[in-house]
Amino acid sequence: MTTMTTVPAQRPAPLPAPERRGYTEIADRVVTKIARCAALEVPEVREVHLHGLPWSRPTSGEVHGAQATVRLNVSVAYPSPLHTVAARLREHVTRRVAVQTGLDVTRLDITITDLGGDPT
Repeated sequence: MTTMTTVPAQRPAPLPAPERRGYTEIADRVVTKIARCAALEVPEVREVHLHGLPWSRPTSGEVHGAQATVRLNVSVAYPSPLHTVAARLREHVTRRVAVQTGLDVTRLDITITDLGGDPT
């Protein structure tokens, strides 16, 4: 007489690690929008101009692999100390982009295109 043995169901093969399942691509315009929103969170920044002035490059973000470069054209409240505002803006935008995208901002160019309004 033959005896039958029941084999328990096998576990499915484990999925590969998340970083091996595919990749995430972050568009330049997403970095631009995050940088613009982050810049507006700095109290002395009144406006972020998307197109800038005729002699300046437009506000933009560019992704190169795991790194990003950002250009901002901003209007700042008068009489804010411009170097201090630029340093605060650079630190805040760099951190925000890094946290939200995982990209390392290697360069952030700031053009102050206008002064106006009161500091908050």
